[in-house]
Parts: sequence; C-alpha cells; structure tokens
Amino acid sequence: MYKEKILNVLRSACSGFISGEELGRKCGISRTMVWKHIKSLEREGFGIEAVPSQGYRITSTPDILRPEDVRHGLRTKAIGREIHFYQEVASTNTLAMGLATDGAHEGTIVIAETQTNGKGRLGRKWISPKGNLYLSVVLRPNIPMHKAPLITLTGAVAVSSAIRTMCGLEAGIKWPNDILISGKKVSGLLTEMSAEQDRIRHIVLGIGVDVNMETTELPPDVRSLSTTLAAEAGAKINRTALLQQILRDLERWYQKFLDNDEDVLIEWKMLNMTVGNRITVSGAGVALDGLAQGVDGDGRLLVRLDNGAIRKVAAGDVTIIKTKS
Repeated sequence: MYKEKILNVLRSACSGFISGEELGRKCGISRTMVWKHIKSLEREGFGIEAVPSQGYRITSTPDILRPEDVRHGLRTKAIGREIHFYQEVASTNTLAMGLATDGAHEGTIVIAETQTNGKGRLGRKWISPKGNLYLSVVLRPNIPMHKAPLITLTGAVAVSSAIRTMCGLEAGIKWPNDILISGKKVSGLLTEMSAEQDRIRHIVLGIGVDVNMETTELPPDVRSLSTTLAAEAGAKINRTALLQQILRDLERWYQKFLDNDEDVLIEWKMLNMTVGNRITVSGAGVALDGLAQGVDGDGRLLVRLDNGAIRKVAAGDVTIIKTKS
C-alpha cells in the first residue's frame, strides 16, 4: 500500500526530485519507512536516484507488468479497470472464459507473463515466452450472433493502432487475426464465445503480441515468418505503456463497433494487407485460391475465384502469394 503511494508520488513529482520528508508527509509514514520502501522498489528493479538535499526520483522502471502500473493513468471507463495478473498460466483465454461464466464484468482482463498452453487459431498452440504481452478481455456485446466475428476485426484495428502510436511502426492486418510488420507476424488474436440459441452470453478476446523476446526463442519453422516490436523498432519497448495504449484503443474501437460497425470496417480496410492480393485459403474445411476482394458486413473474406465466382470465407489460414502492384 505505502509502496504504491510512494511510486505514485514519485511519478507525479513536477520537479523530478522529491524529498524524503515530503514523501513521508504525503504518504503518512516516517522518513525511515520511506527509505525502506525505496529499497524494496529498487530490489524489484526500479531505478531510483537519491541526491542529498534534493531527494528521490525515478530513473527507470523494470520490464515487468504490475496491475498497479497498468491502472496508473489508464483512463478507461471499463476495459482494464479490473485486472487479474499471473506470472504463469496455462491460457489467459481459458481463465477469462471461466471468469466470464462466473459473472465477471465487461472489460475484465487477464494478463500473464508466460503461458504454458497458449491458444492459437484452429486449435494450434501459441508459443508464449517471457517479454511479450498475453492478455484476454471479457466482452458482453449486445449484438446478433452473426456479427460476433467482427469482434476479431475490431481487436485487430485496436492493436494495430496502438502499435503505430506507441512504436511508430507500420503495423497492418492480415485477415482475419494477424498483425504484420514488414511482412512478418508480430501479433495474433483469438476470440472465444459462449452463447445460447440466438443470444451471446459473453465473448473473450485474446491478444498476444511479440514485444521484447528474442526471436531465437521461437520454433525454427516459424522464426523466419515472425518478428518482435523490439526487433523492428531497434530498442526495447515499454510493455506497460504499450498495454495501456492497447486497452485505450480497444475501448475506443469497441465503442465505435457497438455504435456503428461500419466505422470499424472502414478502418480495417485502410489497415488491411490482404485485400487486392492473390491468396490461398486453407484449413477449417476450406481450400481455395483467388483474389482477395474485401470483407462483407459480417467480417467474412470475399475471394474472387479464377472462374469469376465470389466465395465468402468465414475461417481459414490465408497465405498471400502475390502482392498487388
């Protein structure tokens, strides 16, 4: 409790430095207790400079995700206001689905440093080493069931927007759920839903972003197809700040989706890297190739076959085999 108060006061110090006496006064503890909590923060990895007659200031923060840090300055109304954090879980999506079933509020998130059984699309495993972002968000949209796939597109728009804002990288979307930079995958999304008859109980949106891990930690068969934000930016990324931006952008685009899903589709089309290219689609009972024409109002991919017919694809793996000139 006092440690978090000290952190908040240090962060808000306008002059950079704040005296131990002032810290103690604002936190309601003695200077000795201030010193003990400062040492505890240093052991956690915080860089705190102490200068005689000036006091303390934060010089660096550790590359760890702390719910208190995520909440600090988040400024969202719902998404991320309730946080469940774990060092290691089997799957954040599995935990979030359980919380949703038990009545968790919309916007509840589950975050983990690592996953032992992370979920990918079509039953695949998502490799989840330390240094990345793994989170799942509980959503309770009042929408028709056929509109549920648009949640994935909404999430993709939000993640791409956050990466562009925080990292200055040209993140784009490959239908339906991959975020690419320089043609390599840096993020993936997975939605799972609980419904009865024609009513959605809840949707869990899972988001994985490769941030600061070493690419050598990836299996050899996907290493050449994947990248990390740190590798593309040439510097380590502040994961807490990135997570906050993702949550802010997700809330903004989710509300736009609820108000008018066409707004999301327009933005998705601007960020997409699939439409206009010749592609192959496989998996989920689909095997075809053709020209990606766009998406329909339910988020299904429209593919023009060589005979001129248009196929609507609801799920599958897309490979871009010839980019538009």
